Amino acid sequence: MMRFSFRLLLQALVVLAVALVGIGNGQSLQALQKKANKDKDGLARLDINLFMKHVVSETKDYSVVVQLTALSPKYKCGPCKSIDASLRAVSRGWKNQANKNGRDIVFASLDVEDGEEMFQQMKIDNIPRVMIFPASKGPHAFANPSPREMSLSQRTSSALGMASKLSDLFGIEIKAQVPVDYAKYLMNAASAAAALYALYLVYKHINLRTLGRNVWAIASILFVLLMTSGFMWNRINSPPYMGQTRSGDVILFAPVNNQQYGVETQVVAVSYAVCAMCVVALVRHVPKIQNTDQRTFVTFMFVVALVMTFSYLNSVFRMKMPAYPFRMLLP
Repeated sequence: MMRFSFRLLLQALVVLAVALVGIGNGQSLQALQKKANKDKDGLARLDINLFMKHVVSETKDYSVVVQLTALSPKYKCGPCKSIDASLRAVSRGWKNQANKNGRDIVFASLDVEDGEEMFQQMKIDNIPRVMIFPASKGPHAFANPSPREMSLSQRTSSALGMASKLSDLFGIEIKAQVPVDYAKYLMNAASAAAALYALYLVYKHINLRTLGRNVWAIASILFVLLMTSGFMWNRINSPPYMGQTRSGDVILFAPVNNQQYGVETQVVAVSYAVCAMCVVALVRHVPKIQNTDQRTFVTFMFVVALVMTFSYLNSVFRMKMPAYPFRMLLP
């Protein structure tokens, strides 16, 4: 799926705003708040005219956070529903927040069905998107009031992560009001009970001291692979599972050394596991093969697998660290 440049998007929005409604159409905050008050979560539903007139073209003393989305079932946009739920939780929290420190922030939504003309003219096919239009005048005006787009990672796609990101942007605490997910707590409780019961069965029926070195060796290797593959970094930073090019192609590895995708951890862990398996097989199992020809063939296959897998890891490292001077078989 082709991604539309955000800079081109902004330029097209301004041009289209001038063509449709012109610049400077008076006070707009009341109109947006009126739309927001009709929604139980305080999320104003916009059409193309409201969006252009009250969000894009107006010199504002208020800020607007708006999602471009496609919530109709015919579009089958799962991420749209997820982002909508998160934004609604943030909007609901802001609506019920007592101390707003004089800030006027409006949360809104523009669906493709309500702004089809704009979506078609600008060829916007990468949704959902969350855009922020900051205040450009008044006591809370931004030094740089240019519109910006919120990067939707795994973290900022959640209600709490989105609220934290917007709090940093606006300089005021914005609390998301997330409904209690009883199903989640029930599943967690059931999982914890199952884990405790499994531990009880192990304690009752299995003597851990008799498991042998192989079991403990496998457990140790799995733990080492988990820790060295970047799993903990993913848990702390919550990166997206995979990337995407402008043409819609999937990216498994982030092209910089200070970022990674979730799938990157899994690929690296599997590659390390293959290397470890090859070494263990060559040291412990291959020498036990009695037939000389078979032993030679199996040795050759394991060595080839080890060299190719390690060469692949080396090429991944070189991609993330272009200055690294050494390489093996793969570029």
